[in-house]
Amino acid sequence: DQKNEHKNVKKQTAKKTYGKKNTTSKKPFDMGLYESISPKNIKKPVSVKIKFLGGINEIGKNLTLFEFNDEMIIVDCGMSFPDADMPGIDYVFPDISYVERNKSKVKAVFITHAHEDHIGGLPYLLKSVNVPVYCTCLTAGLIQGKLKEHRMLNKCRIEVIKPGDFVNVGEFSIEAIHVNHSIPD
Repeated sequence: DQKNEHKNVKKQTAKKTYGKKNTTSKKPFDMGLYESISPKNIKKPVSVKIKFLGGINEIGKNLTLFEFNDEMIIVDCGMSFPDADMPGIDYVFPDISYVERNKSKVKAVFITHAHEDHIGGLPYLLKSVNVPVYCTCLTAGLIQGKLKEHRMLNKCRIEVIKPGDFVNVGEFSIEAIHVNHSIPD
């Protein structure tokens, strides 16, 4: 009896987990209020492309791109410092040529925290793709300092968010969460 009861609970949970949203939810994304997806109610395949333009298998240059339909958001835009085999190079930035070719699709940049490997390349990105930047208060202050240094402070839009906030940008719905790290906020 316990095995069957456990299976029934699993089935009920699965039915609520994915699919069509119950419109009574106040939050844009509440996993408990979703109905199941079946082949009958899927009109077209859903795919999200995730592209790591920096920060994978290295320390620094963090930049991740999420693409859905014809829209993109960027998470972080950092930099790193050169290795010994890079004489004459002061800073190393992620390759943003793909972003520049698709800049009309980019809707926003989300910054996870204020370390240089996550914000250091932001002024260079915003020179090419001027979209709103969403981040927490301390991160916003450090980014504003960088933008002022690049004479871009009045040309860029920074939106301060806090843990628990939901941000809807085009097709994307993002929930800000708090994480412990070696930098506050």
